[in-house]
Amino acid sequence: MLSVAAKYEEAEEHCPAIPDLLKLTKLSNVGHNSLSFRDGEVEVLKYLGWKLRAVPPIHVVGYFLSKGATFEDDTWQGRALIDKIPKYVKKYAEFFCNLTLQEYSFQQYLPTHLAAAIILASRVSLQITPQWRPELQLLTGYSEDEIKGAFKHVWAYYEEQFPGHGTRSISPRSVVSRAV
Repeated sequence: MLSVAAKYEEAEEHCPAIPDLLKLTKLSNVGHNSLSFRDGEVEVLKYLGWKLRAVPPIHVVGYFLSKGATFEDDTWQGRALIDKIPKYVKKYAEFFCNLTLQEYSFQQYLPTHLAAAIILASRVSLQITPQWRPELQLLTGYSEDEIKGAFKHVWAYYEEQFPGHGTRSISPRSVVSRAV
């Protein structure tokens, strides 16, 4: 498993050689050799269905943000957006991505689905209105109703981890009911 991970993350010239890995893991002491080590790698790959690539929500969020998650006619706390708001949306989105990465229950969502909910949570946190727009639905492929459950999950976990932060300037009921 260690060699598969190393080969996935590093250029081959930076990967440890199998004899070195055998010594490190002390497998050579119990009769394993380079060939049996390779057989083990193949078994790991078969178990994974040869699928090594996982797309985390932060990569999808990055794509969404590159296409634009704020719009000229959005408002921020009832006023026109200021230049810094897109940067704040990015910071909040990265924060929510990292937060959801820490909790296994978020694995139930497709990365695109969770990413859309994270964009919504970022806009809600910053009090950007409207909270969801037709342009965001077109970009993400998800309507407000389709991400409602994931958004509520993200928001509830946020409030659980940071009590009071989600309700400093917005009541939690109005956030959920207005947002979705």
